[in-house]
Amino acid sequence: MNSPSLTQTPTDAVDISVVVVAICSIPQLNRALEALAAQKTMSSFEVIVAVDPEIGDSGDLALKFPEYRFLSRAGCRTPIELTVLGLDSATGERIVLTEDSCVATPGWLSAIASVPGNGHGAVGGVVEAMPGISNTMWAFCYVDFFRYMRPVSEGAAPTLSVCNVAYRRVDLVSLRNAWLNGFNETEMHGLLQERYGPLLFRPDAEVRVRRDVTFGDAVYERYAFGRLFGSTRVAQSPARRRMWFALVSPALPFLLMARMTAKARADKNLMRRFIASLPALLTMVLAWSWGEWLGYVTGRRPRRITTAPERMR
Repeated sequence: MNSPSLTQTPTDAVDISVVVVAICSIPQLNRALEALAAQKTMSSFEVIVAVDPEIGDSGDLALKFPEYRFLSRAGCRTPIELTVLGLDSATGERIVLTEDSCVATPGWLSAIASVPGNGHGAVGGVVEAMPGISNTMWAFCYVDFFRYMRPVSEGAAPTLSVCNVAYRRVDLVSLRNAWLNGFNETEMHGLLQERYGPLLFRPDAEVRVRRDVTFGDAVYERYAFGRLFGSTRVAQSPARRRMWFALVSPALPFLLMARMTAKARADKNLMRRFIASLPALLTMVLAWSWGEWLGYVTGRRPRRITTAPERMR
C-alpha cells in the first residue's frame, strides 16, 4: 500500500510526524525508538523511520514497534535522501526531524512541537553529547553540534540541526521542489528563513547523541560532509564566486577553532573536556576544512556521503 504524499491531505492526519533518519546501526535505532515511545505529550503523533538498507535488518524493530512505519529503498542511503523518503510519507501538521544516534529526553517532543510555527522558519533545540563517551567520540560530536550544546539561550538562531528540528508541514510543501532531490539543511533553513521568518532555538527541547565509530571513519565523515557543504554552497554559482570561497577557505580551520574555543570558554567543565579532546578536534576540523575547500574548487560532491559506520560490540 502506498503511503500518502506530503503534498496530499490525508484523512487520518495526526498533530505531529516524527521522521527518524536511521543511518548508524540497529542498536542505535532501537534506543532512539524506545526514547520516542516514552515521550510525554498530549498531541497525537506518528513515527516514520527512514532506514539505510545497509545498516542491518530492521524487521525485529518493526515487530517491536508495530505502530511505527519503517521505510527503506534500495540505493537510498544518505541522510539527505532518507530525509526526503520520510518527509514524503509524513501526515502531521508539524514535522519533526531527528536521527537514530539521538536519544530524546522525555519532554522533548512536547517542547519542540508546541511552539506556534507562524513567524518562524523552523524551531530547534539542544543537541548534547551522551555522558560517558570517549574524548575522541566527544570531539566527533562537538565538531558537529557545538552550536547547539549548552550553555545556550532561547531566541533567534542562525542555524539549527536536523537532529532536532520542527517545521510546519505547509512550509515544507511550499518549498518541495527545493528538497525533492535531497534535503540539505543549510540550503533549506536559509530558504525557510527568507520566506517564513527567523529560526527559533528552544533550550528545553533536548536530544543526546552517542556515536561509536573508528577514528578514521569519523575523520572521513567530517571531510565528506565538509565537501558536501562546500559544493552545495556554490551550486549554480559562477566560477568567480567559487574561486572567491576557495581563496578565503584556508582560514577555515582558524575560524572554526576560534568559534569552538569561544563556546568552550563559556563553561569550565566544557572547557576541560575541550582541552582533553583537542588532538581529535583539530584533526576533524582540518578534515572538514579540506573537504569544504575541495567542494568550492571542484563544485562536486564527495563520492561517498554515507555516515561513519557504527562499530559492533
